[in-house]
Amino acid sequence: MAETERTYGTIVTDVGTNLITAAVMDGTKVNITTLAVGDGGGAYYQPTPNMTALKNTCWSGPVKSVSVNEDSPNMIDVVAIVPSSVGGFTIREMSAEDDAGNMIAICNTPDTEKVVIASGAAGEIELTMHIEISNTGAITFIVDPAVISATKKDLEEHNASAKAHQTLIEKKADIIDLNAHANNSEIHVNPSTMANYDTAIAGLIQHTEDTTVHVTVEERAAWNGATATAAQAAADAAEALNKVAALESRVARVEDGLFNNITGNPYLVSFDSLDGIVLTKGVWNAERNRIEC
Repeated sequence: MAETERTYGTIVTDVGTNLITAAVMDGTKVNITTLAVGDGGGAYYQPTPNMTALKNTCWSGPVKSVSVNEDSPNMIDVVAIVPSSVGGFTIREMSAEDDAGNMIAICNTPDTEKVVIASGAAGEIELTMHIEISNTGAITFIVDPAVISATKKDLEEHNASAKAHQTLIEKKADIIDLNAHANNSEIHVNPSTMANYDTAIAGLIQHTEDTTVHVTVEERAAWNGATATAAQAAADAAEALNKVAALESRVARVEDGLFNNITGNPYLVSFDSLDGIVLTKGVWNAERNRIEC
């Protein structure tokens, strides 16, 4: 078959279509983790949707990176790197597989020699597979940072970038700022100031522990007890004064009846006995304990 008659492209397999459809319906994802390459069994061929594997897999490895194609929002570019230690075959086919080993998409490629580094040529090769899917949201790509490798081209672009080591420059600036901060006397005290602080703190501690200035716990307890006793004595005195005032009132009333107008103010006085009383008039009624006039 002439080279001009050959066509190349990527198709989603029947298995891939079913898995993507189910993922859309269930709200789940199809996790693509691996890119595989093969030699097509030694010849060019056109892949078909019913295929479940490459004709002859020569290498498979983890996906290096995934991005949406700049020219088509429904096209995903899947990148993998075939290491320099792998080679000795012609790449004619590639496939993308999920984490369960299902072939989601397959493509054929122009003949690409994959040599090993011992041959004297650059053995490492970066491959990109374009997958066009109507619903890209149903697919995720698991990229393991531990297996990401950089090509020689990546390193050259990195070294040529003016911003490649910006983080290191910023870290250096941070160290300079830190040194300036550490040496700023307006922020940090010098040794002599610190000594003054220590002296002041020692004096404060000595003052706090001076019993001639501050009362002890026992003294404070004694004062509190005396205060309570004085308060109780004041309460007792007030009560006694109230009783005296009441008694004085009663005595005044008796004196009123006895000495002011005894004939016009009849009264009744009861005695338990006549001890100390001289009866000058009237009759003592022992039964009722009273003097009757």
